[in-house]
Amino acid sequence: MTLGTNLPGGGIVVEESSGAPESPVDEAAILYASNQPDMAESLLRTHLATGDLRAWHMLFDLYAIQNREKEFEQLALDYARRFESSPPVWKKIGGNGASSKPQQAQAASLELPGLLNKSTVATLRDGIAAAARNAVVRIDFSRIEMADEAGADECAQVLSSARKARRKLQVSGVDRLIALLQDLNRATHSRAAHWLLLLELYQTLGQQELFDDLAVDYAVRFEVSPPSWSEVQAAEVVQAQPAEPEDDSLRLTGEIAPDNGALKQFSSYAASHSTILVDLSQVTRVDYSSVGQLLGVLMESLGSGKSVTLRGHNALIHELFRVMGIDQLAQLIPHHPC
Repeated sequence: MTLGTNLPGGGIVVEESSGAPESPVDEAAILYASNQPDMAESLLRTHLATGDLRAWHMLFDLYAIQNREKEFEQLALDYARRFESSPPVWKKIGGNGASSKPQQAQAASLELPGLLNKSTVATLRDGIAAAARNAVVRIDFSRIEMADEAGADECAQVLSSARKARRKLQVSGVDRLIALLQDLNRATHSRAAHWLLLLELYQTLGQQELFDDLAVDYAVRFEVSPPSWSEVQAAEVVQAQPAEPEDDSLRLTGEIAPDNGALKQFSSYAASHSTILVDLSQVTRVDYSSVGQLLGVLMESLGSGKSVTLRGHNALIHELFRVMGIDQLAQLIPHHPC
């Protein structure tokens, strides 16, 4: 794909390319994206003799994804002898090290921003949907400072659906949200949505006594029947992670494929943010069949005047992005410098 000059009306000319490989590095990137890691590895090992650093870094990352530390360390020795410089340091990429399968039990971490509104909840919903069924979904509420009525209503629905589906939830910073809702509920013109979200939080946390007390107050306040308590596995309350720079990035994990929800999560995030920053440091593979959808999201964002940055991705993904022209639609910051 090639971006041309701006049109008089502010548009952008985009010329499609086939994404056909022009070098062994290109071919290896496409093979890996097409879920053929063995063929990609063989091609990369053959290409190492040329001294192409891209091939070396792609092979390092392939071993890190597949949790093949022994092969990684041998490659590091070969690298040090060949280039007389320090090789990359071993660090496993992703949760289970398998490049040919989606990560089935890897935890998904969802950090909610300061305002709980419909856009925030859409990202939360998509994040839960994108996580594997047996994965732990960790939700951090610690940054929330306000919840509007629509956001509270939809958040209660999302948590209720996750609870009924018996999703494994971990929550942090939930005391902050509970305190906020308690303050809102004490107001003269309090909204039912805030009461219902607080009831759902008590249910999610397994706090039946608090739930029952609030249910009685809710029935008196709004003159309607409150929700009923149900016996389900309570979410685990955990400590919030140490604060990181608050860049409001979307953090994706595992594989990006058409059928696992990651692209929908990406699309929702892009639609609700003026500056799009996506962290791919724990993404193991971008499936070749998903590239078209990814390009569509990026082009729509670019057409809306938004800037897009994709960071932390491994060398295999970086070369795929380059072959497919994604480097012309977004700023790419791979975890390897070259």
